[in-house]
Amino acid sequence: MWEKIKTFDNIFLIFLITFALAIIGVLSIRFGFHDYEQREVNFSEDKKVNYKVYLKENDFFQEEFLPENMTYINNLIDYINIDFNYNIEFTDKLSGVYNYYIKGIVEANQVDSDSKYYTKEYILSEVKTKKYDNKNSFKINEKIDIDYQKYNALLTDFKEEYGVSMDGNLQIVLTVQNMVKDNKLDENITKNSKLNLNIPLTSLTLEVPIETNTETSEGVLFSGKIVKEGFLYFVGKIIAIICYTGAIILLLYAFYLIYLSVKKESIYQKQLRKILKVYDGIIVNLKKRPILTKSKVIPVATFEELIDAHSEVRNPINYIAEKEGALFLLMSDNIVYSYHLKRELFKRKENVKDEEVYD
Repeated sequence: MWEKIKTFDNIFLIFLITFALAIIGVLSIRFGFHDYEQREVNFSEDKKVNYKVYLKENDFFQEEFLPENMTYINNLIDYINIDFNYNIEFTDKLSGVYNYYIKGIVEANQVDSDSKYYTKEYILSEVKTKKYDNKNSFKINEKIDIDYQKYNALLTDFKEEYGVSMDGNLQIVLTVQNMVKDNKLDENITKNSKLNLNIPLTSLTLEVPIETNTETSEGVLFSGKIVKEGFLYFVGKIIAIICYTGAIILLLYAFYLIYLSVKKESIYQKQLRKILKVYDGIIVNLKKRPILTKSKVIPVATFEELIDAHSEVRNPINYIAEKEGALFLLMSDNIVYSYHLKRELFKRKENVKDEEVYD
């Protein structure tokens, strides 16, 4: 019985240590193998395009220029002053290079159709390149004067020469190319942005308003994981590996002990069943051990010796089932022959033959 309790205690202790190692392993994994942090850099982009329509000398308008969102007479327009304002802000300080330039696109379009008769691009400003270092924003403010009559005459001549019905327009585009370097993520990204202004051409009056893409936009510029470096993270990995390896070994050992315990019990039961079956005719099953105060108890080494004694005494063999094992008693006057089949004996050998069981 004590041996059985001891085995159970050992197995319970092993499972307890295994559970503790698993907990430590989980904590070590969370620390050692999660040696990174999520990094996300967002941007907010603000685009504004303002313009003034400057007039030729005339007898009707005293103003030098007309403000935005008016109807303008084609022949009175001298030039259009355009003011591009671009601002971008980041949620963290970054470094990079950006360049920008202005181009014009002249388009001759079919009336009530997306088809184009003619398209031509003009580079209106040189490419400007600027650097920024460890900053969370930069701004671009660029102004340009557009000779309206030059581009209007180009499409007017095209219309008259080929006699086509068409609409014309001039797009003025500020193109911004931002090449950002994020040292923490070791990643490069290029972000392109455009600011547009659309001017109608070929009509007597600019009844269609000049269109701009003034807007604010935002989004994610960078997103990724940053690996942390440090000796403690390395130690965390090693502890996690050791704990899980130890837990697996202990768990396998616990199952091995359970297997041995079950196997030992099965060998004992097999031995006991064989005795009870073969000698059923001479064995009496008692509920409890009899009192043997005045009797001389003589233990025998094997059950076969108890059978030899029975052949002389001719009394039944008493069987008592106890926690420690099976007790067999052969009573004769003041002498009692006893044989004890104990469970703990089967721990000595895994494969016990009937004749190899000793008290």
